[in-house]
Amino acid sequence: MTIPIVETKHLKDFPPSSAEIAPTRLLDADNIRAVLVNLAAGQAIAPCQMSATVLYYVIEGQGSLRVGDEEVRLQAGSLALAPAGAVRTIAADEPIRVLGVQVS
Repeated sequence: MTIPIVETKHLKDFPPSSAEIAPTRLLDADNIRAVLVNLAAGQAIAPCQMSATVLYYVIEGQGSLRVGDEEVRLQAGSLALAPAGAVRTIAADEPIRVLGVQVS
């Protein structure tokens, strides 16, 4: 077995606020996928419904996470869980880096 490892410290680029959001896939193995999303201030991920449970960890920045009808504030160090099948979105108040770990 080879232990997969990804160094994320060099993945700090924030897109211009007018750019399309493009998550970076970090790991994809069996039923787990890890993605990194960098959002510029004012950007938001369009509401989406996923078949996977997603654990979000905020590496840096501030924003909000909406899951269904509930909205919570996010900041560096926040850890949040969105259940499978729930509609969710993330919005950035300032540049924000979020690690999403999808478990299906």
